[in-house]
Amino acid sequence: MRLSIFARLVISYLLLFSMLAGVSLYFIYHLSRFNQTTRSIILNDTSILEYSKQLSDALLSESRYDRKFVILKDEALYENYLLAENEFNQLLKEAVTKTTSEEIILLFYTIGAQHQKFGRLVSEERELIRNARSYPAEQYAAEKKKIADTIIEQLKKIRHSSEKNIFTKIVNLSESGDKAKNVAIMISIFALSTGLIVAFIITRSIKKPLDVMRAKTIKISQGNFRGDLEVTSPPVIAELAAAINTMCHKLQEVDDIKSDFFAHMSHELRTPLASIKEGTSMLLEGLGGGITAKQQRILKIIVQASNRLIDLVNSLLDLSKMEAGMLKYQYAATDLYFLVNKSLEELTPLAEAKHIYIDNKCLALQTVNVDQERMLQVLRNIIGNAIKFTPEDGSIKLETHEKEDFVEIAVHDTGIGIREEDLGRIFHKFQQIVAAKGEKIMGTGLGLATVKQIIHAHGGKVWATSQEGRGSTFYFTLPLP
Repeated sequence: MRLSIFARLVISYLLLFSMLAGVSLYFIYHLSRFNQTTRSIILNDTSILEYSKQLSDALLSESRYDRKFVILKDEALYENYLLAENEFNQLLKEAVTKTTSEEIILLFYTIGAQHQKFGRLVSEERELIRNARSYPAEQYAAEKKKIADTIIEQLKKIRHSSEKNIFTKIVNLSESGDKAKNVAIMISIFALSTGLIVAFIITRSIKKPLDVMRAKTIKISQGNFRGDLEVTSPPVIAELAAAINTMCHKLQEVDDIKSDFFAHMSHELRTPLASIKEGTSMLLEGLGGGITAKQQRILKIIVQASNRLIDLVNSLLDLSKMEAGMLKYQYAATDLYFLVNKSLEELTPLAEAKHIYIDNKCLALQTVNVDQERMLQVLRNIIGNAIKFTPEDGSIKLETHEKEDFVEIAVHDTGIGIREEDLGRIFHKFQQIVAAKGEKIMGTGLGLATVKQIIHAHGGKVWATSQEGRGSTFYFTLPLP
């Protein structure tokens, strides 16, 4: 039974998914255990170490303020002592909630009891000092020191116990990680090997007929329309191969029709138009006898109309050849700066007639592989449009930019602009710009369509931005060699 591509892919994906799901579940289980242990270390053991340090610092602050108060009898120092005592009590209360160890909790309660005893001694001594009564100061100092030392010792035990817990948990994590690593390596090797084998089999069964079809499409692009493609499996690709064969037959028919069309178009349009033009020129030269001034004006109109029709036919034929991929380009290493200047030399008189200032900001760039005549055609069309749609006393600016892998040329004008809804179709055939007052601008509507075909054939891009009434900017890019 021949399985379809979909069935083959589903089976392979299900197999791979099952293996990956098993590996993932195993990892998720061990990661959850790892996270629990790590969270316990961070939230409990590590925080207990920090709290024990802060409690030691707070106790030392209490002792310092107490000794200073006993010596200087300054109530401000006693207030500082009370602040340190409150800080100690607050830290102790928080520390008890951060641990689950019964041993450490018991030590904290012991510390709390000792600290209360320390506080009572400080209060008693303060009352004796305030009442100026004689008391055994050295005995009080020794008792308070003994209590402080006991608390410090208890805090050391807490730190030691926390460090021991951290070490034990880290050892357990290391052992668990080593075990998980070994199992994961074995599962991963098995899953990878199986996945590679399955992927190779499935991919080969799909890629082999696709390679045959790709080779056929290359032949089609080169003009070979013979429908000789034979692929029997998978069924979907076999159906596609049959469709390609049918397409080849149709393309051959279209190619024949297209060739006939171009041959007839060239003969039926160009030849009579050229005859009309030559005949009219002969009449203007007086070869058919004398003509009146009115007849001369009419003949000149006919010559102008013939030239326009010939240009239109040539443009249409060139565009049709471009769209059909029949136009041959003569690529050569070319300096774009030279082409820009050459096109400006041809178009500057038109700009001067309308008093339009052209600001050429183009810089020398790397050479690019282009068809020089076709690229001049692009520049003439874009710059010519800018002149055509820019009113008198306007301005046009040309700029070039060299990017990482392409060059960009921009032509800015201060013309009538393009409506936003027209920007998407100005590069289509027979599309004409509509001015702000609603009237159409004279033209064939083939210039920008030709520009698009030429630029795309060179591997570049062309687009435009505009604000109605404020001018437009046309951009095109060409890839660097």
